[in-house]
Amino acid sequence: MGFVVQRLHPFIRPGVILGAARTKNAVHSQQSRWDSACAIHCLVMLLSICGLVADPSQIATRRRRLEATLWHKTAEIFQKGMTFSKLAAFIDELGCGLRTKLLERGSHREIVGFIEEELARGLLVIGSIRPVGDTQSHAVVVIGVEGFQASRQFEAHTLLILDPAEGPPAAMATCNARLHYRDGKSRRLPRYAAYSTISTAFPVVLNGAVAVGVGRPEKSP
Repeated sequence: MGFVVQRLHPFIRPGVILGAARTKNAVHSQQSRWDSACAIHCLVMLLSICGLVADPSQIATRRRRLEATLWHKTAEIFQKGMTFSKLAAFIDELGCGLRTKLLERGSHREIVGFIEEELARGLLVIGSIRPVGDTQSHAVVVIGVEGFQASRQFEAHTLLILDPAEGPPAAMATCNARLHYRDGKSRRLPRYAAYSTISTAFPVVLNGAVAVGVGRPEKSP
């Protein structure tokens, strides 16, 4: 007999407010409807999960080097956004000891495989999704997977996501968006994935990803 389970990144702390190890603050960072800074919002959430940023909601008021650098970059890309190659380079430049692995402009199936592999290795992933029929991509943080567990075999079918354009995790508890990419009937992946939030659902493709390797979570500053 099998059952559905969720496998979250070990630094994630589920609860009424989705948090991270060694911090009581929420890790979600809310993107406005006007800006194109989704990649930086995702990076701030990832840094919060790693214990390198104390409170994502206070980035604009902090004067520590890391927060100040993030706020400056947010202002720089507010309207035009950021490519994943530039995001990976920016993470390396922060000097936080984070390791990056980039897969940019891959096919949907290639990106799915990349994300599955990197999550299994214990890395966090910032993924790029594009609604089918649209030309605009959007960055999200992948914090875990959901799948079907039968005996010792686990078959993942859904990515658990923190989407900066959505509200804080509440109704979904461990995430605020889900990307269902495998139906379980075939080993072959469909061309599109089903993306759902608390208020909407639509088909998407994954078209890029940056995996970020971290050590043990640092105590929040």
